[in-house]
Amino acid sequence: MNTEHATRPGDDERHSDRRDFMRLDKTGTGLLRVSGESHPVGSGRIIDISANGLNLCCDADWADRIRPGAAVEVVARLEENGEPFYLLGEVIWYRRVEDGDCQIGIELPLPGAKPDLPRNDNRDWRALFLA
Repeated sequence: MNTEHATRPGDDERHSDRRDFMRLDKTGTGLLRVSGESHPVGSGRIIDISANGLNLCCDADWADRIRPGAAVEVVARLEENGEPFYLLGEVIWYRRVEDGDCQIGIELPLPGAKPDLPRNDNRDWRALFLA
């Protein structure tokens, strides 16, 4: 797959350079679907989150369908929150990791940045970082 990021020194620094907000080591689960498709693509573990996104670790067998630039819908359930978040975002990066897994970096648009987006919980997600 030509859009895959190889795991090599400097990858983490390149990804962290794009971060405007602190990452929190929150865990939970995420159900991912490519926008416009009727069925979920798959699910994975949330590794960390920020006000503008999340890092999802999942099985590479289904994640190979995901490409950077893809618009996605994520139902994210953090372990300490009872209610799930319905998030809309874009895949920014994808890379394989050990044991047949991969990580997907998903960026969430700022609330109001794209007024044509359907109702979502991106604003509530961002509020986790303001408390």
